[in-house]
Amino acid sequence: MRVSCAIAIAAVSLAAIGCGGAFATGRPWDAAAEATVFDDGIDVLDDPAKLAGEWAFRARQDLDARSNLADMVAVVTIVSVQTTKDVDGTEARRIDARVNDLLYGAAPDRSLALKSSATSLGYSLVTRHEGRLTGSFIVFLRWFEQEDGTIGHHFHLSPSSPEISEQVRKYVRARVAKEAANE
Repeated sequence: MRVSCAIAIAAVSLAAIGCGGAFATGRPWDAAAEATVFDDGIDVLDDPAKLAGEWAFRARQDLDARSNLADMVAVVTIVSVQTTKDVDGTEARRIDARVNDLLYGAAPDRSLALKSSATSLGYSLVTRHEGRLTGSFIVFLRWFEQEDGTIGHHFHLSPSSPEISEQVRKYVRARVAKEAANE
């Protein structure tokens, strides 16, 4: 009963229409290691090679971490962005997306509803660059069990430019190979 309830809660939290697919729900959230890479935000640069020095190193490091820690990595199309309010009145952005190409993990449905709250680290980039949230992106999604036992999520969106897509696919292939070798 608890497992089907957790799946139902996860589906509702993602505003998914159905529960068509198994997805991770049990890993604890490691805020120290994961909060900056799953910041409920977006990247605005479509080619990390345009960066230099520490910025370039950090961009590669973040893509690698997202690709290796995410429960789901997928190419999505942004359908809409809406301003909403949390239960406590805090402003948030709801980003509705459609899964086009699943690169890693499983999706509860082809439709996802991602939420970036004003308390999220990436919220300011989402609001500042909301106009860029159209077309194709790569979503890195991390599910976790919240203190009250419900399933929550954090995410990050990167443009699905050829440069970023190639790098993410390389990281995901390496992850899958490593996981297969450890089985």
